[in-house]
Formats: sequence, C-alpha cells, structure tokens
Amino acid sequence: MNRLICLTILAWVILTAVSLQLTPIQASSTTVTLNPIADAFTWSSHPDTNYGGENYLTVDDGYKRIYIKFNLSSIPSGSVIISATLKLYDYCTTSYEVCVYPASADWSESTITWNNQPDYNSSLQSCSTTSSSATGSWVSWDVTDIVKEWIEGNLENHGFVLKASGSGSDQFRSKEYSSNKPQLIIEYVEPNTVTQTITETVTETQTQTVTETTTVANTTITETQTETITTTQTINNTVYSTVTTTVANTTYYTTIYETISPAYGYGNQTANYYTDLANQLVPLVMVIGVICTMLSLLLSATKGR
Repeated sequence: MNRLICLTILAWVILTAVSLQLTPIQASSTTVTLNPIADAFTWSSHPDTNYGGENYLTVDDGYKRIYIKFNLSSIPSGSVIISATLKLYDYCTTSYEVCVYPASADWSESTITWNNQPDYNSSLQSCSTTSSSATGSWVSWDVTDIVKEWIEGNLENHGFVLKASGSGSDQFRSKEYSSNKPQLIIEYVEPNTVTQTITETVTETQTQTVTETTTVANTTITETQTETITTTQTINNTVYSTVTTTVANTTYYTTIYETISPAYGYGNQTANYYTDLANQLVPLVMVIGVICTMLSLLLSATKGR
C-alpha cells in the first residue's frame, strides 16, 4: 500500500513537470551586415562573356541580370530571422521596377555567363522601384522570406538574382568597388536553452502501535506504545527547455525535457526507524523500573507480616 502511495505521488510530480509552461522570454536580437562573397552580371548580347570582375553590376529588362551571393554561416542554426534587407548603391538612369529572386542552382563569379546562368525561383520575390532622383543612394529590398527559407534549410543558398521588370537600365556598385559595396543586413534571435530546477519533498508517515500487558500480584498493567516512522524523500526535477521567444507577435514554443533524481527508495527508512524506536523505548524502560520498585515494596510488605 505504501509503495502504491509513493508511485502515485511520483506520477503526479512527473505530470506536473510535463505540464509546466515556462514564462515567455523576450530575447534580444542580433543584427549583422554582410558583404557578398561573389557577384556578377550576365548579358544576352555577349552570351559567353563573364562579367564577374566589374566594378558595377548592370540590370536591364530581358538583356542583363545580376547575381549576388552571401555567406550565411555566421548565423547560428535554428535562429529566428526577424528581418533581412538587401541593399545596393544605385547609379540609376530611369525609373522602373527591379525584383529579387533566389537562384535555383549554384554558380561561380569567375565563370558565370548568359549561356550557363542558373534559373531563379519565381515563387519568392521582392520588388523595389528605382528612380532617377535616387542616383547616388541606396536601394533596398525586403528579402526576409528568402533568407528564412535558407536558414531553415528549405532552400539551398545559391544567392540572389536581380531582374528588371520594366524598360531601361540601371547600375549598382559591386563588391569590387572601393566603397558602398552591396550589403545584406539580417536581424535574428539566437536559440537559447533555459534550465529550471524544481525541488519537491515527499514525506511518508507510518504509525505502529505496540501493546504490552504485565500482571503483577493480581494487578494487570497495560502499556500502549505508539511509534511513528517518518520517511522523507527529496525529488529534484531538472527541466531543460528551449527558450520561448516572442518576436513580432509570434510565439515559438518548444518541447520540455526533464530528468528526475533520485529514484524513490527507502534507504533512509531503516535508520529513521531504529532512531525513533530507541526514543520510544526510553519510557518503556522507565515503566519497567517503576514495576520493579513496586514488586520490591510488595515483597517487603509481605515479609513484614
């Protein structure tokens, strides 16, 4: 019965720990600015010529495309991407729309041409409109969705493809230029682990009653002795949880794992039992002493007669 009680308490402790939800933690974000590891443009009028070493990147509707690649290895795996912005320094001559897509295959800055350029994923795009008044300034594209796909592993990072959707031509500074190189600005939150330890004490009390009857000279003396044995077990629950981060009104929940130590046992029960038994025997010894004294007086009185 006592073992069943202990198992019931243990099950309750486990269920309580599993159902525990940690208070959401607003984690601080990190922002990094990356420069490209490769960039080039391709030109349909010169389909076998490589333009990977130029100071400028040119885009033209139907005739020229820009390819830019960034190394994202500095962002920890499992990070939550808050925002990602692609910025190019513009030398624009007309007003028209330029759209950014993820490249669908790998390419090399030193060998890419119009004839061997990879295609792009048209399901993900970000578009911005350039204008002549923006000449000598930065043009930005929100590429958060594309970078999220790369970080989460749903798409392989082959870089960006920039394609014009209107007539005209535009130039941007490349990574070979001495200043205002292309930038990819990423704000993210790193994954963290929170450890919470819960300590609970389970106390089990056992009561044992001992009754002794002693008959002395037709007199019955009944002694009732109650022994209480208390066993205390301390349970340490260590709960490991990936931090719950609230970013942009979106809460990411993670699974809680736990370990419980030590296992239930009765290692201390024997020691506590004998200690309490010794404490209870002291009154018994005193009672026996009183009985012996009474017997001595009784014998003395009988001899006197």
